[in-house]
Amino acid sequence: MEEIPEKIGKYDITGIAGKGAMGVVYIGHDPFIDRRVAIKVSLNEDMEEDSHEALQARKLFFNEAKAAGALDHPHILRIYEAGESTEGQPYIVMEFVEGAGDLKAFCKPDNLLPIDKLVDYFIQAADALDYAHQHGITHRDIKPANIMLTAKDEVKLCDFGIAQRTRSDQTQILGWFGSPLYMSPERRVMMN
Repeated sequence: MEEIPEKIGKYDITGIAGKGAMGVVYIGHDPFIDRRVAIKVSLNEDMEEDSHEALQARKLFFNEAKAAGALDHPHILRIYEAGESTEGQPYIVMEFVEGAGDLKAFCKPDNLLPIDKLVDYFIQAADALDYAHQHGITHRDIKPANIMLTAKDEVKLCDFGIAQRTRSDQTQILGWFGSPLYMSPERRVMMN
């Protein structure tokens, strides 16, 4: 069983919300605002700290905070803060969504959503993407696993790690990132 830290920054850690390829998401408590938060921590233990791969992963990790953190939309997961723990481990503090799942569970033939519900989710996601595009941010990795559903049946777009920020003066990671199965056809053709 994985050891759960007691604190990350000012946040008390109360549990694990989930784990993915790039990190762990802990459930935390913000003692100053008195609210639950989700804290994503980068997992790069198997990389040398100054390796090209570690620096690339770190840049992608903080790109999520910069891209999504600049947005304030009801269908985009809110980013509250980003930083590094005293041990130098990057973290992002996000909105905690109680009882959230994602659309991935509804991609199986035996668990498909009704068309009217699916259309409603698409409209919410499209509204969020339009808002992001108006603010110079292209998500670049829209797929069922990055579309959360709240307990109130609302969409929350998440995982802006490979988003492109067109209004940034900082060097960004460019190239072919994302999930090929969910890429637009023109991006897949350009990869070949």
